[in-house]
Amino acid sequence: MIPVYRKKDTLLQELHPATQLALICSLLILSLVAKNPLYQVAVIAATAILSASADVAVEWWSWWKLCLVIGLAALIINPLVSRMGATVIWRGPHVPVLGRLDITLEAVAYGAGMALRLAAVIWVFALLSLIMDPDRALGLLKGKGSRSALASALALRMVPTAMRDSVAILDAQRARGVAKDEGGKLRVLGSRFPLMKRLVSTSLDRGIGLAESMESRAYGSHRRTRLVEFRFGAGDVIVVLLAGALLGAGLVGIAGGGAPFTYYPSLSAPVSMWTAVFAALPVVIALIILALSKWWKRWTWLKLRT
Repeated sequence: MIPVYRKKDTLLQELHPATQLALICSLLILSLVAKNPLYQVAVIAATAILSASADVAVEWWSWWKLCLVIGLAALIINPLVSRMGATVIWRGPHVPVLGRLDITLEAVAYGAGMALRLAAVIWVFALLSLIMDPDRALGLLKGKGSRSALASALALRMVPTAMRDSVAILDAQRARGVAKDEGGKLRVLGSRFPLMKRLVSTSLDRGIGLAESMESRAYGSHRRTRLVEFRFGAGDVIVVLLAGALLGAGLVGIAGGGAPFTYYPSLSAPVSMWTAVFAALPVVIALIILALSKWWKRWTWLKLRT
């Protein structure tokens, strides 16, 4: 399942696009800058809470397979190519070009840390694609960027539109007995060729219809107008402040040594009260936004001003 934006009545989706980007960027920067794996775990947990608050947890979780594959690749490749580390846990044979395959504990730990970081980044971007309307995000571009925004919006819509078309066409083919789902893989693959032909034809028809629609609306003939004006509301102010507090406190904690962690030359992870405080900060912020989302559905004043 590819996580794509679907309109839902939730606070995170109704926020200003700049507010959504600020929240996502704060999580992304922390996951990339922090060396302590506790930060990556906290970012993943915070992203899971935010996906639940936006009612997209099922779609967000669907990317666990990609995270697992990429994480295992990092976990396996790094110990094989890295010769750093003081604690050798396995002495392998001598391999031409690569040299002696000695696997160290520090290299394994570093690979695991990179796997967590990659998983955090993937899940953060998955959350972004689920809560942000591509049209509203690209609508932030003004002036000369409007044409690029239109081209980008059409490109972003291509994959989900093609997926919906393929499901509808495949159902129609099954009703007529054209699509065969039984037999070997080659037979099933061969029965899908009519689907590809029809998808191309449908895409061309849609493109012609879109061009005619743009021409009928006099696109490009005058100054660009906007149907919906974006505005910052009370919810945007609160979330921006929370995102700023998250990023600021996290960077201060990392710079001040609040959550130290060293992979090489030997593992070193001093644990203190501040380590738990700074690592738990993303989860706390996410829980506050979750509570705010619950209030947003019931509190008419806040909903009208978001």
